[in-house]
Amino acid sequence: MLIFDSQSMFKEIAGPVVYFLLLLWLIRSSYFFKSNMLSKQLLVFVFSLKTFSAILFGYLFKEGLINGRDTFLYFKDGNVIYDTLKSNPLIYLKLAIGANDFTPVPKSLLPYTDAMNYWFDNSNYFVVRLNAIIRLFSFGIYNVHAVIFAFLSFIGAYNLYLFFEDKVVSKRMLKFILFGIPSIIFWTSGVHKEAIVIFSLGVILRSVDSILNLRNTKTNMVFAFLGLIILGYTRIYLLAFLLPLIAAIIIYSRFDLKQSSFKMFTACIVVFVLLAFVVDIYVPEFSVINEFLVRRATFLNAHGNMSFPVESFPHNISALMILLWEAITNPFIRPLPNDCNKFLSYLASFETYTLLMLLFALLVASDKRALITNPYAIFSIFFGLSTLFLIGLIVNNSGAIVRYRSVAIPFILIGLCMGKNKNSSQISG
Repeated sequence: MLIFDSQSMFKEIAGPVVYFLLLLWLIRSSYFFKSNMLSKQLLVFVFSLKTFSAILFGYLFKEGLINGRDTFLYFKDGNVIYDTLKSNPLIYLKLAIGANDFTPVPKSLLPYTDAMNYWFDNSNYFVVRLNAIIRLFSFGIYNVHAVIFAFLSFIGAYNLYLFFEDKVVSKRMLKFILFGIPSIIFWTSGVHKEAIVIFSLGVILRSVDSILNLRNTKTNMVFAFLGLIILGYTRIYLLAFLLPLIAAIIIYSRFDLKQSSFKMFTACIVVFVLLAFVVDIYVPEFSVINEFLVRRATFLNAHGNMSFPVESFPHNISALMILLWEAITNPFIRPLPNDCNKFLSYLASFETYTLLMLLFALLVASDKRALITNPYAIFSIFFGLSTLFLIGLIVNNSGAIVRYRSVAIPFILIGLCMGKNKNSSQISG
């Protein structure tokens, strides 16, 4: 038994180390990770930081220092799917890449779907699918999954940098936002949806940019399409926010409508909102509104350590105004100091107000006229703010807000860096 434990412990340590070193080698040797503005040393450091964060992410959840268990449920459900390979590989394929969230469940699948937690949740089950595929070569070691999720997140952040690189005044500030803000690094690196969201956003935006610049058009169309599918499965509301903004960017690129940026984005958003209502009526299984209501009800009915009271469903104008005010302010100011009950939550609160000061400083320093006529600035700020607003409508838990906004905050900060900055001569790098 002692020998078995020693072998198991060695595997638990050696597995993640081997995969980490292999991916480091890939970063250092692959032409894909070649950038004039990003040294290999910086890329190695960023991936190492993300890997450390992903492993720490799992440890903190395991020890109960952060509340929640989704990351281990994804891993567990992936193992349930993997175990079907021993008896019937066809069932593995059905569970890993086939349809889910349907009834009645076939008898051949029922023992496995009953043993899983997310069969009836498309968004969460997509992460389970990824874990089931990674399980083919992970030896059942959670931290190997963590290393691979960190690598996917790293690819996404790297692609986002390449997308924004020629659109911002300060390359140094862009590096800091994507690679240096602790909550963004931490929450987007672990075995969770945020890592996949960052990956898909990076792939989509860089691919679209390459298409607009006529670089490897067919290949990038495939990557853009795959990125959109992944984002849709992971966070459908982010896809709903992204599509009209990408449409506006494409219109600008093709028709060069530089003088009416804000109006064009507003028009695209209105058209897509109307389309969303039509889809909601005629194709209810793709209902964004229903997804919103389900997610909000889930949070309102759950009571975590950092949950706070919010307006439920408004029945008059006064209640509606309170709800809207909470939706606007909570994603920016939570966690408040009195929401906190652990050292880590106090750190999150401190960083929240540090980011607020940074946001305010960038806002003051920005040329507002340049921002509202810059399509990429509008794209970034609209995407970030709409995401934060929806988080404010849905989420009543400070810990969850910190995790969810880790995707939105970079876009707002980067958007504010895009206009002609009053102090650009001092901060550009």
